[in-house]
Amino acid sequence: FENRIQNLDWMTPETKEKAIEKLNKMTVKIAYPDKWKDYSELEIKSVEEGGSYFENLNHVSEWNFKDDLNKLGKPVDKSEWLMAPQIVNAYFMPPYNEIVFPAAILQPPFYNYQADEAVNYGGIGAVIGHEISHCFDDSGSRYDADGNLNNWWTEEDLEQFTALGKELSAQYSNVNALPDVKLNGDFTLGENIGDLGGVNAAYDGLQLYLAENGRPENIDGFTPEQRFFMSWATVWRTKYTEDALRNQIKTDTHSPGMYRAVMPLQNIDAFYEAFNIQETDNMYLAPEKRVKIW
Repeated sequence: FENRIQNLDWMTPETKEKAIEKLNKMTVKIAYPDKWKDYSELEIKSVEEGGSYFENLNHVSEWNFKDDLNKLGKPVDKSEWLMAPQIVNAYFMPPYNEIVFPAAILQPPFYNYQADEAVNYGGIGAVIGHEISHCFDDSGSRYDADGNLNNWWTEEDLEQFTALGKELSAQYSNVNALPDVKLNGDFTLGENIGDLGGVNAAYDGLQLYLAENGRPENIDGFTPEQRFFMSWATVWRTKYTEDALRNQIKTDTHSPGMYRAVMPLQNIDAFYEAFNIQETDNMYLAPEKRVKIW
């Protein structure tokens, strides 16, 4: 990721230096916390015990509320995790400048220790890149290397970044997910920046790996580069009911999975080279319309 920052043609050296400082100060948490929460006062009952999903959910909400109240007036505990290890997800925490990967995401389709490197780079590698990219998205970029809400951008660079964000936002906002519903590129911009930056960074990582370790054989006729992009798309395989899709577009800052699978790739030159994409292909996007941010 540092190499990508150094090679940006729209960012000045002054801001690049600050960005790299932030990158180098980022901390990483993987799998599970060193200190576990005490859930002994959380009451969960099975159906056989007279409980219900609704009641259990209320008990969880009540427990979380009391846990938050208990933190008032105390120093911030930066060792705390905001997700349990059993959650298939990952996150970037701007005030802590940290990325966190619970244990549950370290399994297929994101990561498979038996899969070849290209598949894992396209899966968990791109997810790691996605979370790092949140450090520099439209929200995370407002925080400095120490997690303070502090502008570290030159005015010129911030204008360039904002303009590129608007271009990416327009791509998504032009998509009809349903006949009467378009995606909201402004609402999902941070996640879309994360996807685009993450895939780019992971692809560079794969190329570095191949340069150091040599190219493996094709698998089922597919090159490492093709397997990389296919792995990314596989991660976001999705089926929606129409109502669920409408709800996600209105409430979720992530684009629906089928668009996460393909739209970042349309902006990446290496994807066109890997699959020999031509102007007549549905995924083709003219070079001048491809957005490159990180």
